[in-house]
Amino acid sequence: MSCLRGAGLWFLLLISQALCAQHNEIATIKNALPQITDSATYTDALNRLALLYLARQLDSSGDYARKANDLATRIHYDKGQRNALLGMGRYYALRPHRYLSYLFYDNALTASRAAGDSAGAATALMNIGTYFQYQQNHTAAQSYLNKALKAAWDAGLDSLRAWVLVSFYTVNESDSAMLPTAQKALQQAATIIERYHDVSGSLYTKLFLAHEKLREGNVKKAEEELKSVISAADSLGLNYLSMYASMQLTGYRIWQKQPDSLLYQQQAVHYAVAGGYAGLLLPLINDLYHQYQQTGDSMQAASYSRLALGVLQQQQEDMQAGEADYLSYAFGDEWLDSLRKQNYTRKAQLAFNRSANSFWYYQLGIITAIVVLLIILLIYFIRAYRLSKKNTASMALLQEEIRIGNSALQDSDDFKNKLISMIAHDFRTPLYNIVNITGFIDDKALTVADAASMILEVEQTAAATLSIFDEILRWIRTQLSGFIYRPKILLLEEMIDTTVNSLQHLLTAKEIQLRIDIPAGTSIIADYEMLQFIHRNFLHNAIKFSPDYGIITVKATRSDRWITVSFTDEGAGIDVSVLPHLFQWNNGTYEQERAGKGAGLALIICKDFMDKMSGRIKAENNTEEGSTFYYQLPESLKTV
Repeated sequence: MSCLRGAGLWFLLLISQALCAQHNEIATIKNALPQITDSATYTDALNRLALLYLARQLDSSGDYARKANDLATRIHYDKGQRNALLGMGRYYALRPHRYLSYLFYDNALTASRAAGDSAGAATALMNIGTYFQYQQNHTAAQSYLNKALKAAWDAGLDSLRAWVLVSFYTVNESDSAMLPTAQKALQQAATIIERYHDVSGSLYTKLFLAHEKLREGNVKKAEEELKSVISAADSLGLNYLSMYASMQLTGYRIWQKQPDSLLYQQQAVHYAVAGGYAGLLLPLINDLYHQYQQTGDSMQAASYSRLALGVLQQQQEDMQAGEADYLSYAFGDEWLDSLRKQNYTRKAQLAFNRSANSFWYYQLGIITAIVVLLIILLIYFIRAYRLSKKNTASMALLQEEIRIGNSALQDSDDFKNKLISMIAHDFRTPLYNIVNITGFIDDKALTVADAASMILEVEQTAAATLSIFDEILRWIRTQLSGFIYRPKILLLEEMIDTTVNSLQHLLTAKEIQLRIDIPAGTSIIADYEMLQFIHRNFLHNAIKFSPDYGIITVKATRSDRWITVSFTDEGAGIDVSVLPHLFQWNNGTYEQERAGKGAGLALIICKDFMDKMSGRIKAENNTEEGSTFYYQLPESLKTV
């Protein structure tokens, strides 16, 4: 079941036309490229090659998509750039760098809608829907797939509609309530693909039809279908299909506890390496390494260890290249040209320095070579004696490097996904409120007074959300380009009043009593925007977790030239397993919930801001009920 779902979710990030291509079409287009003089036609040819190579050789697909994007940007060819954005999204989805693929898909969707491109919009909606299903956001996935089905139906795009129907199947086949509908969608998709004589597309649907055979209890028939898919896909050079059919067959053999499952795992890795999809199978490669290490087959274990390390290095390089690709699209060529010019200047300076010191380098090289030769001769016999011990230590070190690399990549991916999710969530709420109010007004379900009241509340929420978003962007810039702290003397009482005014509608809605105990004239040394971000988050969390008619206390105290500001609520308190890690993002308890969900990434940004201001931040549970969040900053010796 998990193997089928993984194959479906990843492959549906492609588009159907990529599977319809034949090898001779690739050769024809590549031979015609030198004769094409029109830039727009040349861009279309590059995009077509990127699509044709996607299921065959991922590196080639990404290279052609990147070239198409660069050329389309230079000549301002909108259609070519939309298709190139989809190509870049598909490439990074299979690397896999999911957050980058989502960004390219989202930009392609925006551009397609603006241009009235129904096919491009439907394709982007389908890809985003399967992305959200992979992120385990089933509600968002269903919403995007429904929009994709409607767009494909309205535009009469039957061939594309077949692939959206297959997406619908993969998203819903594990839900017993939706299973009959999902099975019907799969049959409709198979019928449409057969009508268009799409041989490769038919092979793809057989992966899911085989799973339905297994669901019926016909294991032998399901395995025969998968073996026929592997054979046909291999003959067509579709490495991606061969890889996932092998993975699906591996799952069936493991389920039956058959000893030949290892052969199909190795076969899947073979196709993944041949097509450039090894990043998708990194967990399997690690498993094979551990299996051979436990059985004492050091040569096989070493080969899979080298392969895993190579995949990790490739993913790091792809991450840097992908971020540059997206920045090139988002911020334009001028910024990148400036960076290239700076890089060229630095390289020229380094070349001059190397030339000036070349004589000493040669002398040092000769001396070093002699010393190295003597050392090699000296340690030759010692090395031969200790070779077995060093091999063991080397394998252990390599395993640790792989673990550290995996952890670093996971931390980076989780952090960026969390950042994107938080920003999207903060913007979604006021937009949904606006849509709901508009619907109520259209239905004449509200009076003018009620509508005005609700619109005022939405305006306050939207303004607060926009302010938070601006501060998050400011924080992101401090992470990317460095930070210079310029403290000011601020009057604490005025800042708290401003924060209370911005959240007064939330206090009123829950009829919460706010007690403020701040000595008059209390001043503090800090950055205004950073400190207000912390105030808003602390007060917002206190309101959210307080019961109706509760009491929130904001208090400031002086001690040894430090000002301590605390926000105390009467809520349910903080889970003791979450409390020690509340201001950290790379830990196992980060996703746990407090009643109503935790503060999430906002508290991490608060911690980062407080560190930059040389302050302290902490949270603790109260003795009786509720919790207290507080920070400490130096007191100003001057008055405002």
